[in-house]
Amino acid sequence: MSEPIVSICIPAYKKPDFVIRAIKSIQNQSYKQVEIIISDDSPNDDIKIAIQSYISELNIKYYHNNPALKSPKNWNNAISMANGEFFILLHQDDWLASSDCLAIFIAAFKSQPNAQFAFCKNTAIQPNGKELTLQYIKSLLTDMHNRPNHLVRANVIGPPSNTMLRKTVDVKYDEDYIWLVDVDYYVSLLKKGYAYIYIDQHLVSIGLHEDQTTVFCRNNEDVIIKENIWFAEKIGTEAFSDILIYDYYWRLLRNYKIRSINDLEQNGVNSSRILPIIGNMLLLQKKAPLSLLKLGVVSKILMTISYLLRSKSK
Repeated sequence: MSEPIVSICIPAYKKPDFVIRAIKSIQNQSYKQVEIIISDDSPNDDIKIAIQSYISELNIKYYHNNPALKSPKNWNNAISMANGEFFILLHQDDWLASSDCLAIFIAAFKSQPNAQFAFCKNTAIQPNGKELTLQYIKSLLTDMHNRPNHLVRANVIGPPSNTMLRKTVDVKYDEDYIWLVDVDYYVSLLKKGYAYIYIDQHLVSIGLHEDQTTVFCRNNEDVIIKENIWFAEKIGTEAFSDILIYDYYWRLLRNYKIRSINDLEQNGVNSSRILPIIGNMLLLQKKAPLSLLKLGVVSKILMTISYLLRSKSK
């Protein structure tokens, strides 16, 4: 029986040197049943030109988007063109860390045939080559199906490049998101009941650099605030019966100095998307000066009071 094809989907934008690094890591794999899908948003042909020498050696399908689709629409586009039984959405600044990466993923699926997606240890690489490994909340790692919303507190799965999925997975990335796009996607996977495998090995290197969307979002607080409020709307008021979710949003409002619904609207959130329970948090927080809210004990007491009164938000 022939081995299944793995589609490596690369949504690209400029930086051909990153794309070539990713391609070389695929070329180096011991597992050879691979196709590479490149969905290119670049305004020029630099990536198309750079990959020419690899087209005769690898199964590469290149598509240039005009106009550019932008993330995450470009992610969905790349995945939609995959023909393999499995796929990885490999961002162009990431690469497969070892020659047996794909073989290990496939072996994991063979050992657990009911699993729909698998992910590996989350390891980021700084420009100087230093490795940074995410410290996992181990209880969440093994209990995500029961607590999928907790991924907003700690994304233990990591970026999309960490993950291999069966092509039969029926979930798309929400194209309204930038910051929480991967968290929202994983929560959707878990809520649909898709089983997962965690592989405790560094298989995919996540390249860090200053031009990443992550850096952009961290420098634009309005994106983080807006998308967290959108996510709250999506998971619904009932999710706030979990005190850890409640505490997450309490701290979000406090840490970003949001004092009113108007502040949220100024950050780009339509008032119709703000849950009443968020408004009630703000009403109680506004009664205390920010200098007092910064005190952990005071904030925790007020949060607990607000949580116990949450029935008024339903």
